[in-house]
Amino acid sequence: MKGIYFIASLLCAITVSGQNTLSVEEAVARTLQNNYQVQLVKANYEVSKAQNSWGMAGMSPTFSLNLNSSNNLTDNSNNPASFFPGIVFSDNTSPSVNMAWTLFQGFGIRINKQRLDQLEEQTKGNAVVAIESTVYDVILAYYTAVTQHRKLEITKEMLAFSLDKLAYFEMKREMGLNSSIDLLEFQNLVLTDSTNLIVQQLAYRNAQRNLNLVMSEDIETEYILTDSLEFDVPKVTYDELLQFMKSNNQNLKNQYINLALQDLNIKAQKASYFPVVSVNLGVSTAAGYIQLFGSDGFQTRTSSKNYSGTVTASYTLFNGFQRKRNVEIANIQREVANLQVEQLELKLTNDLRGFFELYQTQSRVEDMALHKVYYAKQMWNFGREQYDKTVINIFNLNDIRVSYLQS
Repeated sequence: MKGIYFIASLLCAITVSGQNTLSVEEAVARTLQNNYQVQLVKANYEVSKAQNSWGMAGMSPTFSLNLNSSNNLTDNSNNPASFFPGIVFSDNTSPSVNMAWTLFQGFGIRINKQRLDQLEEQTKGNAVVAIESTVYDVILAYYTAVTQHRKLEITKEMLAFSLDKLAYFEMKREMGLNSSIDLLEFQNLVLTDSTNLIVQQLAYRNAQRNLNLVMSEDIETEYILTDSLEFDVPKVTYDELLQFMKSNNQNLKNQYINLALQDLNIKAQKASYFPVVSVNLGVSTAAGYIQLFGSDGFQTRTSSKNYSGTVTASYTLFNGFQRKRNVEIANIQREVANLQVEQLELKLTNDLRGFFELYQTQSRVEDMALHKVYYAKQMWNFGREQYDKTVINIFNLNDIRVSYLQS
């Protein structure tokens, strides 16, 4: 029994030193800085931002540098019609610079730029949704750890009380003044509370590790959590929340962006009914070398320059009604996107109404629960006093103890 008493006392007295303090604001800041999911969505947004340019939309001309080199060896010995009879070797090198520029494409370039703007905004919206979800996760993980720590402290309180009473009745037994029922009951309570404390210590460590996981920090790092569950919530009406949701819900904003993209898709499909006008400019130079072998052989070098310019206008007269079908499909996709907006608005409104009523109900329940905790604690303190005065027995005290723990 002394061994059990020593182990239980050790469990009750365990404290962790060298810990850093951590508030919920600091936890959120660490998460936004270190969380891998947040870093990934930030990188995706930077890519989308870099892609949003007039060059990507097709506004800028394209320049290309080309270099051609060819070598030929021709045997005209048996070709009397050849200008150079005999064996002729020729080497020709031709560098060139070309420019291709689409001047008009049915306003497609402007539409592409508007689409890139919307895609950047959509990527930003997706990043905001991911960040909001991560912030929610870290706040939930933080207060879960706070809750587990509170339960741990209450479990330690119960074990400390059981240890104190066990020591008291152990001393009375040695003096021959103890009731065996009380001694046995507190021996059992010490074992029960010690078991509960071990389980609760594990639950608290798991909660802290989960918090570290969300913050993307070393899972073995331990913090002293400085924020409690007591905080003031501003009072707002359902109509205020509804307006706030419609103007700030990022999922709804993203759906509006998708609807705008479908509008641009319709314009892009209609752009195929316009002609395409493009211009191509080029300059090339050629340097050659010719050598004729034989008794009448000779060698010479050649050079030339060539400038070219082409303006092309093309228009598709008929392609099997493909343009018409593409426009019809784009209109259907736009209707689908609009239905998705209406569906999401209805779902969010329904969810908000349910959450608002649940919050109101839980607020009333919380108020009664806090009063219940207060009275249960008062009853526990009063019950211990009455037990010490032998007004109530150990079984009455246990009933009060269980009620206090449950509250």
